Amino acid sequence: MNLQHKNMPAFANEQTYDLFAPEALANSYPLFKRMRSEDPVHYSEALGYWILTRYRDVEAAVRDERLSSNRTALFINKLGSLDVKEIQNFLDMTSHWMVDTDPPEHTRLRKLGNPGFTTRAIESWRSIIQNTTDRLLDRVQNQGGMDVVSDLAVALPGFIISEIFGVPETDRANLLEWARDIGTFFGAAGGSTIEMAELARKADKAAVNFCALIRQLIEQRRRQPGTDMISLLSVAYQEQGFNDRELPFLCMEILNTGLLTTTDLIANGVNALLSHPDQLQKLKKNPTLINSAVEEILRFDTSVPFSTRIAKQDLTIGGKNITAGSIIALGFGPANHDPEKFEEPEVFDITRTPNEHLGFSSGIHFCVGAVLARMELTICLTTLLRRLPNLRFDPDKQAIPTKHSNLVLKGFDSLRVKFDACLN
Repeated sequence: MNLQHKNMPAFANEQTYDLFAPEALANSYPLFKRMRSEDPVHYSEALGYWILTRYRDVEAAVRDERLSSNRTALFINKLGSLDVKEIQNFLDMTSHWMVDTDPPEHTRLRKLGNPGFTTRAIESWRSIIQNTTDRLLDRVQNQGGMDVVSDLAVALPGFIISEIFGVPETDRANLLEWARDIGTFFGAAGGSTIEMAELARKADKAAVNFCALIRQLIEQRRRQPGTDMISLLSVAYQEQGFNDRELPFLCMEILNTGLLTTTDLIANGVNALLSHPDQLQKLKKNPTLINSAVEEILRFDTSVPFSTRIAKQDLTIGGKNITAGSIIALGFGPANHDPEKFEEPEVFDITRTPNEHLGFSSGIHFCVGAVLARMELTICLTTLLRRLPNLRFDPDKQAIPTKHSNLVLKGFDSLRVKFDACLN
């Protein structure tokens, strides 16, 4: 598929919206509001993307069979003049991911992943999440402060997903690094040739190392099966006669997305609560509101603000003619703040109902790890507020949003907080 963005028509009064300006990185929602009001189906010359910001357009696009989730051409396009061999291992991996395939292949892959998300398996994660959260807070609770990102948001999903998959502790740091390298190139909106070449090579090397580790773990579990997800999936693959070659790619997708998106979601959630002390106090007084609070966090500041699609044919969205091969960025973040869908969308309200947000996408690509992400965030925030009294921003340390040009992932590089130390 050829991506059509080099010779797109120029628009007479075209607005420019810099999604990576410092003020947009700090808070992108005022910019999204402008785009939704001025040009809700906007073509960005800088990115070469069409950008959708209205809820009705985004929700319809998620379900539109004329739009493909196969991003192979997009990844190759990022390379510019570089040889596609630079990302061959990366492409081999993502071409087997549910998130990057269309039916009927997507339907088949989704079926393969179901054994890892049974009710029994999901409930067994609860104690792992609680114990891990407590261990991490044990390390900091007497210090009176911490960095939510490095001390909790990165470490918690890393420990949990590694425990669920039975990844040895000696390999966990590498796993996090590989996931970051893959995710950075996956969501990169563009950059200089030198920058993209570096990101591409890191992602490709990470895919090789990731795959080697997972294959090694699969072989170990076949000799000594356990109750971890790799063991469950291995048994299911053998019993149903699935192609074993695909199992590592499925494991890599679940691991990768489970690590990156939840990391950002935890930090975004803490930031939202601390930025709205009235809602924080409401939650403290009534902890039963935690499930509703989690849904509002997912709406208010999702960790996945955009997802891209490729137009398989010419089509019209919001009165704009879009040609086959065009890249379309579906704005989950902007859509979640659309006043046509949500009353007072800029208000953070932990009792909001209904709350039909797109924090986990929708339709056939609804996030397969949504149950795990919700469980992690619920247990993490509940334990955090219970164990760290008077949790607040550190006035001497400014929060640092992610700086890389990543359209797909949104979070913080650092989020310093203080609390009353609990000396035993």
